[in-house]
Amino acid sequence: MSRVVIIGAGLAGLTAARKLAGDHEVVVLDKSRGVGGRMATRRIGAATIDHGAQFFTTHTPEFANVVSSWVAAGVAQPWFAGRVGPHGVVDADGHTRFRGVASMNAVAHHIAEGLDVRLATPVESVTRDGDGWLVSAIDGPLVADAVLLTAPVPQSLALLAAGGVELAVDDQQALQAIEYEPCLAVLAVLDGPAQLPEPGAVDPDDGPIDWLADNCRKGVSAVPAVTIHATAAFSREFWEADDETVAIALLAAANLGSAAKAGGTQVQRWRYARPITVHSERCLVAQGQPRLVFAGDAFGGAKVEGAVLSGTAAAAAIATRFGETERVVAHAPPS
Repeated sequence: MSRVVIIGAGLAGLTAARKLAGDHEVVVLDKSRGVGGRMATRRIGAATIDHGAQFFTTHTPEFANVVSSWVAAGVAQPWFAGRVGPHGVVDADGHTRFRGVASMNAVAHHIAEGLDVRLATPVESVTRDGDGWLVSAIDGPLVADAVLLTAPVPQSLALLAAGGVELAVDDQQALQAIEYEPCLAVLAVLDGPAQLPEPGAVDPDDGPIDWLADNCRKGVSAVPAVTIHATAAFSREFWEADDETVAIALLAAANLGSAAKAGGTQVQRWRYARPITVHSERCLVAQGQPRLVFAGDAFGGAKVEGAVLSGTAAAAAIATRFGETERVVAHAPPS
């Protein structure tokens, strides 16, 4: 079987791996200790805190079918309908917001089940090796017939540069045009309810906070615990500040009253939190290279839906180069 090495165990990489695994030896590498990328969940004591992506919506029939399979498998469910504003839900007739049942990260674990995912395995370089590739990871090299890069684009380009791979000028320029916003996130366990309006989240229209949610009201935590996402402007200004400074500033802005932090506070730095300039296509197949593909939520559309659809497109693109497009595309979503 041909070997496909996928770098990045976020939703794009896991989706592609799931679709390709029936016909190829697929290995997924990720430097983190867990799957999911920004579908991230952390535990602090008795609290379970979604600190990356907070929900997902469906805008295409293709992704709606995937979400239906997640709901049927018991790993996703509706959270609320409409859009959240500074005082809770507004525009209640809007799209349904879905969440992971146990946590957002549980969706990624569901997709990854049974796949060869190697965590805590940083990749150092990707090098051309004849008609294939040599992926140099911390625990040794892997020979690959195809490589799918789903990490944030600057990180993917750095791996190729480290391996001496030169992309076509058009590809290089298209990839370098992709931009991301950073996000500082504060995770805090409270000594009482956050008393946020339904559905347990607000989206302020000014100040340093971009999103504030109580994971207990959301239904994923046994105790009150908030996720605070800072705006891109605040995140840039305070990126180099120490964790205590960031936490104090954002907790003060959250104005949680008597529900002071009690069980611990942590800060997460998402350097590539949100793509703000995306590639027009759902994946990019490198010109003049043997089966080298880029994918992720910066391709064809951001957020969870964009990542899944990009992974699907990348799997089809790789399969095309193995002459198997119809078989891969026909694979059912994980259930």
